[in-house]
Amino acid sequence: MYIFSFKLKDRKITIALGNLSVYELNSFSKYVRSPYFNANENLIVFYNILEDAIRKGIIEDLSPEFIWDIVFPGKPFKNQKFLQLNSDLIHLLESFIAQKEFDQSESFKTNLKLEGIRKRNLSKLYNSIIGDIERLSKSEMNQSAEFYLNKYLIEKNLFRLKTENEKKNEKVEISSELNLKNISDNLDYFYIAEKLRQYCTLLSWQKMYKIDIELEHIENILILAQSEDYKSIPAIDMYYNIYLTYSESSNIVHYDNLKNQIKNSIHLFPEHEQWEIYSTAISYCINRVNKGDISFQQETFQLYKQVIDNDLILHEGSLSPTTFRNVVQIATRVDETVWAENFIYEYSKYVDEKLRDNAVEFSLARLEFYRKNFGKVLQHLYRVSYEDVWYNINAKTLLIAAYYELDEFDALESHLQAFKMFIRRERSLSTDRKAHYLNLIKFTNNLIKIHPRDKKKIEKLYQEVLDTKGIVSKPWLEEKIQLLLQK
Repeated sequence: MYIFSFKLKDRKITIALGNLSVYELNSFSKYVRSPYFNANENLIVFYNILEDAIRKGIIEDLSPEFIWDIVFPGKPFKNQKFLQLNSDLIHLLESFIAQKEFDQSESFKTNLKLEGIRKRNLSKLYNSIIGDIERLSKSEMNQSAEFYLNKYLIEKNLFRLKTENEKKNEKVEISSELNLKNISDNLDYFYIAEKLRQYCTLLSWQKMYKIDIELEHIENILILAQSEDYKSIPAIDMYYNIYLTYSESSNIVHYDNLKNQIKNSIHLFPEHEQWEIYSTAISYCINRVNKGDISFQQETFQLYKQVIDNDLILHEGSLSPTTFRNVVQIATRVDETVWAENFIYEYSKYVDEKLRDNAVEFSLARLEFYRKNFGKVLQHLYRVSYEDVWYNINAKTLLIAAYYELDEFDALESHLQAFKMFIRRERSLSTDRKAHYLNLIKFTNNLIKIHPRDKKKIEKLYQEVLDTKGIVSKPWLEEKIQLLLQK
């Protein structure tokens, strides 16, 4: 008897099919059964078995031998042939995905139509395709860099089609202006916009990591982007302003310009680029907050609300736990606790199931902290798994404040000692970041040991906290010390 070496549920094809939406699974079923795309009857039978099992949720019950007996009845099992069947279905699925993307790109399809008409000398279809191009140019909303790339390709094929048709008929004079300028302009628009976009991406990464990369000719691109000929192109103007926001962050005028551009032009970009643009504005606001400009907390919250209202918060139907936590955090900071609670319960279902519980429990802990329900803070934090370093560190940080607010000073002192050892041993933290956490631990320790009536020591501690730049939860520390001074 043949012992099969893998579980079918773990195969690439079953995992991929299981990740398709119901709508996509229905479409792929038609695709597999179409004789134009697939002439392999065995592949259809194989797919039918997998599809039925996926819809019924019984994929784990299937065995390769069971499938083989249905696809190849009466024939001895062959490992290599079964693996080939899996591989063929994967290739078919990949072609289907490419077809779906192709169907959604009208500009790309139009360009291929032009190319096909030219290659096949189908001059009778010339006027029809010109009409399609004119209608597309009037209805196309997307004006990102890729929009101009597609326009360049279309204009180039139009030029070749025009000149070849006119060459065939020597009696016809060239009555229309050649579109060489359109070809050149659209290529320039694409190149400058895309180069700026990539440069902005590099600048955003350089703010987080040490990346020693330089883009060729970027200085020339930045000069061109300022000229009137190119400022009228939304993609160039948008990404040039993003560049200014990154490079001259102290000048708030650039952020105001970017915010106005988002208001007036964001609809001209595809959804994934809209999210990138909003992320730049949000990052700018968060950096301002981190530098002490609290007014930008409300700005950040309003930007997140716009992202949600414009259905940009989800990416391919899912929500990253980082974005989920950030939205809750900024909402609580501007006292929008009811809104934050509604967000948690409405959007938690979009967070990956494996990461959901931690994201929800930690966010609820943070929410209850701002509501001053410190007992509930502890309840939620106790449910957070500390296997993830981020949750471990941030939950321990929140526990410091919760213990302090509950006057649980013995528990707090013990927690501070354990947290101090953890920070010193944690290798994933940079030296600077470790120092910021150790400062919080040190000053909190000093705070709980000062006598409430010793105003001189309290004032000295307050000044030390003010003079120290790197402290995690610095505003909370300042608030607690000020309260002691007021007693």
